[in-house]
Amino acid sequence: MAQQQISPASRIRDLSSINEDLTAILQYASAAIHALSPNPDPTNTEAPPPNLDARKSDFETQSRHMFTALQSGTARLRRQVYALEEAGVITAQANMAAATGSQQQGEAEKLVNGGLGGLDVGWLNSRGNRVGGVKEGELIEEAQDLARSELRGAGETEGTG
Repeated sequence: MAQQQISPASRIRDLSSINEDLTAILQYASAAIHALSPNPDPTNTEAPPPNLDARKSDFETQSRHMFTALQSGTARLRRQVYALEEAGVITAQANMAAATGSQQQGEAEKLVNGGLGGLDVGWLNSRGNRVGGVKEGELIEEAQDLARSELRGAGETEGTG
């Protein structure tokens, strides 16, 4: 049996359809999240909010629709990837993963000082205490001013009594 050739236009239509499915997936997810809230429609003040069982049922239904659409879209995307691999447009994922792993390993060897390069963290930390010292001085000065004003206030009340 001869394999059927699929035109590029057909592939583009399939990808466009998958793109529309992504919108539906997001709508199902949004509806499921809204079902979790006690008042799913805050603009409608006349209708009473649905009871807990109705919200649970709606959440389960919307979640089921979302996961079904997600599985369908994943399968369709996977078929598109396989077709691109067969056509030689992209390489198999295993080869790409192996190359990516070796690139990451090479990049990790190039890292110096945890990715900070020549930046000396000890130098930064030694200067970091200056802020604490300045703030401590301000607090001591405020405490002294407060103590002086309290002593003046106590001295004035003793002299008038």
